[in-house]
Amino acid sequence: MFGFICNFATALFISVSCFLFSGDIFSVQAKIIAVDGREEKSFPFDTLKSNVWQDLEKGVQFMRVTETVMTDRQDGANQKLPVTVCFDVLKFDPEYFAFAVYSASIDNTASKPLLAWTEEYGLKAAINASMYLPDEKTSIGYLKKGNKFNNKRRGQKLGAYFVSMPLAQYKGKIPEAAIIYADDPDLSRYFLKGEKEHTLAGALKKYNVVVQNFRIFDLEENSSDWKNKRRHAIAAVGEDKDGRILLMYASNPMTIGEFRTILQKNPLLKIKRAMYTEGGSEAGMAYRNTSLFLWQYEDNIIFFLKGIIKLPNVIGVKKR
Repeated sequence: MFGFICNFATALFISVSCFLFSGDIFSVQAKIIAVDGREEKSFPFDTLKSNVWQDLEKGVQFMRVTETVMTDRQDGANQKLPVTVCFDVLKFDPEYFAFAVYSASIDNTASKPLLAWTEEYGLKAAINASMYLPDEKTSIGYLKKGNKFNNKRRGQKLGAYFVSMPLAQYKGKIPEAAIIYADDPDLSRYFLKGEKEHTLAGALKKYNVVVQNFRIFDLEENSSDWKNKRRHAIAAVGEDKDGRILLMYASNPMTIGEFRTILQKNPLLKIKRAMYTEGGSEAGMAYRNTSLFLWQYEDNIIFFLKGIIKLPNVIGVKKR
């Protein structure tokens, strides 16, 4: 695969400016790259359209979310100014697509760039699974696939779990893929009639895939205590009110607070729960149509194409 990834003559670069501040365009630009030279002549989505769902194929939609939020000037003046930010969303219907985690430690392979994960395992789409520890392989929170573990420890402050691949006896009876919160008030949907003890641990045991990270969308019953104010690229996974799974990527640096505000503000997203999976230079998202498309912050594209930035764990999407 990397023969054509590193062959820049076949790489198609398209820049989309989408970060405005007080009417002036920042130098930061979103990058989406077609990384091979196949039949695809253009993107399968229109990057100039905002806040409208675009059908890509059966069970997949794309939307570029654009919203204006108020942010601190950060110069000590204690004033807020409007910032228009955007990020891209891929929405998958679990009826047509299956979700799994791919892990260097669990799958007995090496950490590798996002594009290499998609190629090696024939993935339709992929995104970071979670942040990881300094050993560059262990997730910061609980991560399992089947009966194998990358990390058995549940982070007390992380608050969200992405789950998929129900055990055989529960398939078709509980959600195929979902996000569960540590204080989730809706645990009953993971239990069958007659099962009385509706606990988080009991719900998680019913899935082959469980990945834990920070919760970034607030339930009405409780507010998130994660108030990170640093600006960076963001990769996240969400679940909407219809049970669709959303892969979300913001290449334009923003704070978690701004990202959360947009998730809550945009009614087209219909977000129910969301989990942060990575930020900064390691964050990215990929989707395969005819060509393979990569979302990545502009300054890091060369690192990704050369295979310098390697990921130990990713969430991958395959057609059923």
